[in-house]
Amino acid sequence: MNNSEQLEKIEQIKEFLKQKDIKNIYLVFTDTNGKILYKSVGVEELIRNTHVSWFDGISINGNLIEDFKTSKKSEWLVILPDADAFYYLPFINEKEQSSCMIICDYKAFPYDTRKLLKDVVEKYLEMGITPIIGPEYIYSLDEKDKQDFYCSLPVYNYNKFNNKLVNNLLDANIAIEYYMPFGNKHNRIDLVPDVANISADKLLVCRWFSENLAYLENTSILLSSPGNETISSCPSHFSLWKGNREKNLFFDGEEENELSMLGNKFINGVLYFNKFIKAVIKSCTKQEVKNYMVKYSTNRDNSLIQVPLYFNEKQKKDRIGWSKRCIFNGINADCNYHLVYATILYAGFIGINNNKFFEIEKRIDDYTNTELIEEVENNEYFKEVFNTELIKKIVEKLKN
Repeated sequence: MNNSEQLEKIEQIKEFLKQKDIKNIYLVFTDTNGKILYKSVGVEELIRNTHVSWFDGISINGNLIEDFKTSKKSEWLVILPDADAFYYLPFINEKEQSSCMIICDYKAFPYDTRKLLKDVVEKYLEMGITPIIGPEYIYSLDEKDKQDFYCSLPVYNYNKFNNKLVNNLLDANIAIEYYMPFGNKHNRIDLVPDVANISADKLLVCRWFSENLAYLENTSILLSSPGNETISSCPSHFSLWKGNREKNLFFDGEEENELSMLGNKFINGVLYFNKFIKAVIKSCTKQEVKNYMVKYSTNRDNSLIQVPLYFNEKQKKDRIGWSKRCIFNGINADCNYHLVYATILYAGFIGINNNKFFEIEKRIDDYTNTELIEEVENNEYFKEVFNTELIKKIVEKLKN
C-alpha cells in the first residue's frame, strides 16, 4: 500500500473514531511466540499527528519484553500502525472505555514475523498468484459441564459465550463462515478465507477477543483439541488463486484427487520442508505438538495434510471454485500465526518453483528436538529467506 492509499485509509479511520467517540486505541504487536502485546495511545495523537504517529512510528522499550531481551536491537523499538489492520472492540461497552485496536509492524526489527508473512505473500503476488488461508479457531472453555458433540443446550453458559464471541467478531467486521459449539471441550469458529496475512491478523484478533470475553465471563480459554486436552489445534485451509480470486489454481477436475499440478507441487514443498515447519511450530507453542504422517490424504486420517474431494465425490460443481484446498493439520492454536503461515507459504513457494517433485519419506513426524535444531541450523533455503537473528531465536527456543 503506497502513501496516498495509506492516507486515505487513515482518514477513514479518523472519521470512524469521531463518529463512535472512541476514547482509547490499543496498538497491538506480538513477540516471536505470538503473544499479544500492546501500547495504548491517545486518539488525539493519531488524529492530529498523522505523519509522526503513522509513518515515523511510536517507540516502545523492547527490553521490557521477555522474548526480546537477547536482541541488541530491542532497547528502542518502533512500531508502525497498519491502517489495513484496524478493528473496533465492541465488547467494551462503557463510554469512557470505548476502544479500537490497530495491529502494528516493527520498524527494521529482525523478529518482525508479521512483515515476514507480508514478504512471502508479495512473492506470490508478483507471480500473479494470491495465497488464501481459511483458519479454524478451536478452543475450550474452563467449565464444569461436559457434553458430547452437538448435543449441548443453547442456554448453557459456553453456548452463550460462543454466540457472544461470534457476534463481537462480526461487529468488528471479521467475517465468520460458520461456528460449531460442540460442547465445552471443543468449540470451533471458521473464519472466511482471506489473503494469508489478513487471515493471520483476523485469527489473532479472534484469539484476543476470546481471551477478553472469557475474562469478562469469569472463565478462561483453553486451546485444546477434542479427546486430548494437552494438544491444541488450528487446522488451516490453504489455496492459491489467480489474480484477485479469479480462478482457484488448486483445482483440476481431470486430475487425480481433483488437484492441479500447481496444487500438487505446493503440497510437495510443504511436506518436504515439514521438519523445518514443525521446528517453527514447536518453538512458538506452550502445548505439546501432535505427530502426523508426512503425507496428504483425501480421507480424515492421521495425515498432515488433507485434500477434501468435492467435484467427483459430492458433485458440488457449483462450489468447486471456493472449495478446492488443502488443510494443514499440524498447527497449534497458541502459536505465532504470522511466523507459521510464512514458513508454510515459503515451503510451498519453493515447491511450485521446483523443476521436479521432492522425494518425501512417508513417516510419522516424531522428530527429536536434536533433529529439529539441526534442521533449523542447516536448512540452506530458510537461511536465505529468514534473517540470521530469527534463525538463532528459533534454535534458542527449541533448546530451552
